[in-house]
Amino acid sequence: MRSGLPDRLKCLSEILDRVLHPLARYLALASGLLIVIMALLVFVDIASRLIFKTPIRGMIEYQTFGLVLVLFFALAHTLIKGGHVKVDLLTGRFPPAMQAGLGVIFSVWGVYIFAVMAWELVARAVDAQQSGEVSMLTNIPWAPFYVIAALGFGLVSLVNLSILLAHAQDWMRMSPRNGGLCVLASLVGAVVFLAMPALLRNAGLDLGPVATGVVVVALIMGIMLLGMPISFAMALMGFLGLWYMMGQGMALNVLQLNAFDGAIEYYFTVVPFFILMGFVALEAGIGRRMFETCIVWFGRLPGGLAVATTAGCGGFASICGDSLATAATMGSVALPEMKKAGYDDSLATGAVAAGGTLGILVPPSLGFVIYGMITQQSIGKLFMAGLLPGVLLVVMFSAYIILRATLNPALAPRGPATTTGQKLASLRNVWPIGILFALVVGGIYSGLITPTEAGGIGLVGALVLSLFSADFTRQGFVRAAETAAEMTAMILLVLIAATVLGFFVSVSDIPSAMVQAIGSLEVSRWWVFTLIILIYIFLGMIMNIGPMIMITMPIIFPTVQSLGFDPIWFGVVVVIVMEIGQITPPIGINVFVIHGVAKSVPMAEIFRGITPFILIQILLILVLALVPGLALWLPDSMNVLESVF
Repeated sequence: MRSGLPDRLKCLSEILDRVLHPLARYLALASGLLIVIMALLVFVDIASRLIFKTPIRGMIEYQTFGLVLVLFFALAHTLIKGGHVKVDLLTGRFPPAMQAGLGVIFSVWGVYIFAVMAWELVARAVDAQQSGEVSMLTNIPWAPFYVIAALGFGLVSLVNLSILLAHAQDWMRMSPRNGGLCVLASLVGAVVFLAMPALLRNAGLDLGPVATGVVVVALIMGIMLLGMPISFAMALMGFLGLWYMMGQGMALNVLQLNAFDGAIEYYFTVVPFFILMGFVALEAGIGRRMFETCIVWFGRLPGGLAVATTAGCGGFASICGDSLATAATMGSVALPEMKKAGYDDSLATGAVAAGGTLGILVPPSLGFVIYGMITQQSIGKLFMAGLLPGVLLVVMFSAYIILRATLNPALAPRGPATTTGQKLASLRNVWPIGILFALVVGGIYSGLITPTEAGGIGLVGALVLSLFSADFTRQGFVRAAETAAEMTAMILLVLIAATVLGFFVSVSDIPSAMVQAIGSLEVSRWWVFTLIILIYIFLGMIMNIGPMIMITMPIIFPTVQSLGFDPIWFGVVVVIVMEIGQITPPIGINVFVIHGVAKSVPMAEIFRGITPFILIQILLILVLALVPGLALWLPDSMNVLESVF
């Protein structure tokens, strides 16, 4: 029989887990299947529009309703699987008791902010039901979808409660004498922090908008570095900052609107489409066959296997859009081959890690999707803008590898020679990539389909082509669907949180203060541009750069516009900086992926091999600054068919 408070807490946590974990996983799988259904609906709509001139009436609304289900079905499972991005640079070095204590505090805050979101969406559902709020074309009531969103946030709050109980139990077991008092003190401290806006307002303390903004942003950075999930920290501090500046009622109104509207837009369906498309291609073995073809074509060159890896990364990126999937795919097939051929570890791992970053530059790219959503720029034009710089970066990486191997052949021995017939025969392995690239990028460039529709068509195409692959199994499809649902929930929740935080930032006058401060400086706009790039590179060293773009872009983008930089051109630069952040120490998330594949190679060795590739990416930014037409020529010449912007 269990006895003692720690055992009772553990028992309660296990009861919650037994209920929540299976429910959350089934909902996440349903979310993944819904992505496929939405893509099929896109295919039918386009076929009906192009062939019969009769598109499906209310298509945008059906897709938007589907996105509600995809997002809120997957939220809780993403938290259970640890999929919500957080900075673990420092937390791994903390003593176990400190980690448990921070876990208690952050879990309390998680329970609170998501419970508030759930409550506000229930209130919104009641208002929608009473007012008869329906969609414009199909007259479908919105109230049930607000309820689904409330249930999704409610499940996340309950999962946080389970995590809270587990951390409290761990802390009391590690500190039998005073663990209970420590847990109680942490709970009290967490609650007092949540009440701080009301306490400060009642005390009459007014810091002013800009000072409040600086303090809140600093607090966000601090609690993120201590390990709170990025989206949780942004939503919580944005809400508390609004409460302090504008009162509780206004803060709740902002949260009620943005907890749903912040991510539920038709054009955001491009996110799950491209994510699942990439993971289907991964499970179907398309990346492996791409690498095999590149070996036949480039293997005889100095450093041929590394060149083939870079080219393979570029090819796979053209149907993937995700850096991690590209790095994981090419790393798993290329590193063993380079190891067998006697390649230098640092060159081999550096080539794979850097090549993997092409997944967010070569279209379709999630990096451009994130930037476009935040800045309201044309995602189609951003895709086109990244194409030529992406190809140039492949060439620059390959040229460096060839030069390095020519100067020191022992680092990267040549492969066997191949005939012209073998080269041509190998192309049969890459026809799926050609088809998908033509469907997605060709469709966008021609103006026949929008980027959102291109995502749906690309996913349907990937699923059809995967049926011809012996590597693709039912289990592989389930993995792809579940992972895509998790990544979609992570990205869209960050977007919701960034919307809440962005409203606070705009109220705090930080952007206008920055613009005025920079305008008063008698320096060239290029010095300011350089400073912005250095800031992003530094931030990329300590956290995942994607969410950091969501946090900072509402602040930085008005400054960029005021300086006269083209927003499409700047988007390409930002994505290249995101690439640099993916491989820059000490975080370098792609490096951790490669280290997971090549466990025998020390992290320091991988980072040493990556350094030249980082310098090449910085050189590409300089080239774009000197020749902006390299990024702008294709988008300026394309036909644009945009769904919203």
